[in-house]
Amino acid sequence: MAISEDRRKWWTLAGACAGLFLLMLDSTVVALALPSIRHDVDASAEALQWMMNGYLLTIAILVISAGRLGDMFGRKRAFLVGMAIFTAGSVLSGAASGPEMLIAGRVVQGVGAAPMLTLSLAIICNVFPGKAEQASALGIWAAVSAVALAIGPLAGGALIEIDWRVIFWVNVPIAALGIAIMAVAAPESTDPGAGRRIDWGGLALLSSGLFAVVLALVEADAWGVPALAVGLAGAALLLAFGRLERRAPDPLVDLTLFRNRPYFGASAAAFALVGSYWAVMFFQPQYLQDARGHSAVESGLLILPITVPMIFISPFSGRLIARFGARRLMTTGMVLGTLGMLVLTQIDGSTPYGLLLVGYLLFGIALGLVYAPMSTAAMAAMPAEKVGIAAGVLAMDRLVAGAVALAASGAVFHALLGDGHSFATAVAGSTWVVVVLCAVGAGLTWAFVRDPDPPPRHDEPPQEHLHRRFHL
Repeated sequence: MAISEDRRKWWTLAGACAGLFLLMLDSTVVALALPSIRHDVDASAEALQWMMNGYLLTIAILVISAGRLGDMFGRKRAFLVGMAIFTAGSVLSGAASGPEMLIAGRVVQGVGAAPMLTLSLAIICNVFPGKAEQASALGIWAAVSAVALAIGPLAGGALIEIDWRVIFWVNVPIAALGIAIMAVAAPESTDPGAGRRIDWGGLALLSSGLFAVVLALVEADAWGVPALAVGLAGAALLLAFGRLERRAPDPLVDLTLFRNRPYFGASAAAFALVGSYWAVMFFQPQYLQDARGHSAVESGLLILPITVPMIFISPFSGRLIARFGARRLMTTGMVLGTLGMLVLTQIDGSTPYGLLLVGYLLFGIALGLVYAPMSTAAMAAMPAEKVGIAAGVLAMDRLVAGAVALAASGAVFHALLGDGHSFATAVAGSTWVVVVLCAVGAGLTWAFVRDPDPPPRHDEPPQEHLHRRFHL
């Protein structure tokens, strides 16, 4: 029986949200499983970092190219291929007998996650062209993201108690359902103006440069001087990438976007906050389980104050921006995040949970205050023709932030652990990296983010409003 056009739209939303749900859930449950994974497959601390960094780096490197391929050859087709690859990576990860196989599985998951992340929103906007329906659909899309992120620690803890492999196996039926729904319900769409060229040279330089920098940070304590050489080589490759992008006819990353001051400020806030989130979610579950002796379920419950505030704050982000302005709201959030991380620099093996709760809650409120407004502020600063590429670069910025912040905090952690500090003290010391990151992010947010101007007056020419609106 044929599906009506109206039902087709909502089924497409359900399929796209299934993919998004998997990605958001993955961002918390895998971190909770790391202590169990380490004991079961005899993984080193560096291998644990690569289980997270391999995933983040792969998405960061491919997310813009995946979006471009979807625009060129079909967004539905690319999304379905992504979900299938993500499922294959989940199977490989769940069947892993050693750390190398698990890292490989996470990289495969990252390959699949890139088109899922970048195309889910485009597919939804395509099937909901009306403003009212589109707003409702995007509200559901955002709510699914927030709920998955919030319940991740609790759901992940429960699954890990059964077996850590279950967190990967559970992806298979959800992904299969999403694939079936999208295959039947979603219409195909492309962007006729997307062209037919991919910046392969830029992709090669970006991927090799980022990999070298992260490798140098992860292995700094073990390698010493050679790690520094690898890091410098990575930095040189990234500089070459920047030069190439300025001359490329179809650049992978349009670096001129960052000349727009409000967009730069929002990107800086995104880098600082999301990078801090990944570092916190990597170390704190291990601290709770290894240093404090909590189970995975208990750790999931104890860490909920980091993720739950988004559920309560995000629905009101529009009203908060209208009342206080994105600049004040985001800067307040970044300052609260900095204070929360300062609290976590004081922990040891016997720190009362009340102190941890203060740090977790302050950072959780920061996520709620900054996460939605940073996208609003970034997109409001862009002319309409730049919104698509600006959104892709912002997504890449957040993922690169996670990989770099995790690698940098991990380098400090390993150095402290190697000097004889306890696990808890090393975690506390590594948190100073996040403190600095949040503090710099707060300063850049206040300095560069600007609030969208009010609608134009009746006596104001429309072009003058647009000039102010996009801060050109």
